[in-house]
Amino acid sequence: MTAACPGPCNNAWRNAETSNQPHDIPVTWGHPIHCPRCTDRAHTQLGELPELVVAVSLEAEFGTVPKLTGTIGRTTTTPSFPGQASRVLAEHIITGLLGLEDVIRAGRRLPARQARGREGADLTAAVAFLRAHLGWALDRYPGETDPATGETMDPAALIRRWHRGAELFTRRDARLEHRQVPCPRCELLSLYRAEGDDYIGCRNLECEVLLTPTEFQAHTEQLARQYKLVKAA
Repeated sequence: MTAACPGPCNNAWRNAETSNQPHDIPVTWGHPIHCPRCTDRAHTQLGELPELVVAVSLEAEFGTVPKLTGTIGRTTTTPSFPGQASRVLAEHIITGLLGLEDVIRAGRRLPARQARGREGADLTAAVAFLRAHLGWALDRYPGETDPATGETMDPAALIRRWHRGAELFTRRDARLEHRQVPCPRCELLSLYRAEGDDYIGCRNLECEVLLTPTEFQAHTEQLARQYKLVKAA
């Protein structure tokens, strides 16, 4: 039975469904579980993880306490381990990749890979294995959580989480597109569109309106007409 793709392509649809309000947001169906767009994203992000983990690890070796401008709020103490946060993140991602590899090996009844211990070699081997078997995994693992641990069982979601964490840590994350027009509902300058999203959403938690690109265009044109009328008066 075809189900809605568990990926971010359906974030707007899921939010609208959860709010129990009428909407006409279309759902993106999985083929069989993930849609082609989310499948391609998972493969791309997996391929980018080795370089991102290296960038995170370099911060552990060369990490320094950031200098703040001005004097207010500037810290005068330094942590015992300036690169400790990067080590934790790098180890978390590598451990997760190795764990996902083990799960897929067990699911495909493949022998476990015993030669482990060198971080760089482990990362390279795990990503190489996962790139070869990710298609198989994405066709079988739904966007659900393990009832025992609460952890996701969706490889695409895991990869997306690791990739996002590494991007944020290395400051390579794409910025939100801020639309400099007031929201049609709450009238705040809080309309944003994130990379990969199909909708423009209001970041005001008391509003959270969702607009299609067509609706947003109509909204801006209406504001422009109102501005011309006020200026003419």
